[in-house]
Amino acid sequence: MVFNCIIIDDEQPARKLLENYCNKVNELNVVGSYKSALDAFEILKENTIDILFLDIQMPDISGIDFLKLLKPQHTKIIFTTAYRGFALEGFELNAVDYLLKPIEFHRFLRAIEKVKEVHQKKESIAVKDAEETLLIRSGKKQYRVPVSEILYIKSESEYVNYVTQNHGKLLVHGALKDVLNDLSTTTFHRIHRSYIVNLAHISYVEGSRVHINGELFPISETYKVDFLKVWK
Repeated sequence: MVFNCIIIDDEQPARKLLENYCNKVNELNVVGSYKSALDAFEILKENTIDILFLDIQMPDISGIDFLKLLKPQHTKIIFTTAYRGFALEGFELNAVDYLLKPIEFHRFLRAIEKVKEVHQKKESIAVKDAEETLLIRSGKKQYRVPVSEILYIKSESEYVNYVTQNHGKLLVHGALKDVLNDLSTTTFHRIHRSYIVNLAHISYVEGSRVHINGELFPISETYKVDFLKVWK
């Protein structure tokens, strides 16, 4: 697979270095290189970009603020910066990696391998979902629901509510802590005492919230570290 890449950095030598690195890797295709994040905004909104190499400290708008504005759903973010202090915020914005300048080629290659791992994991999730179904007894009816159709599961007192794409909401007596026993832990993950989410349906993660099907769900501190590990 070829990954389409964009480079954003206000320093020309830094852009040139990343371009040279990308040209050495057959799977990478640089479709644009910009000194300002604002110059790249339209192409990122209108085209499928797989990898964005994004500097943080820039004159017009910082890379972090730009990412919050853009909210990319599928683009993998690799931050490039001379400052260590932004690492935590960068990972909270779902960056795949965080490269410190001066960037060495072996470290660049490791970041690309991380992108490939994320891509392969999401592909395997999609394949596994297509093969699995779950028998859900709600009221007097039984539903055989493809796992891929379950958006999220919510705890409601003594019940759990399976929210699905094609069967609506299916209320079942039980506890949320027992639900994961019936589900693939590579596809579903608990993010809060009240929520289990299907990783395959997450549009994006912003701070301490995930976006699924037009709704926002909180990530509690108890589950945040483990969730960020499986989401990256």
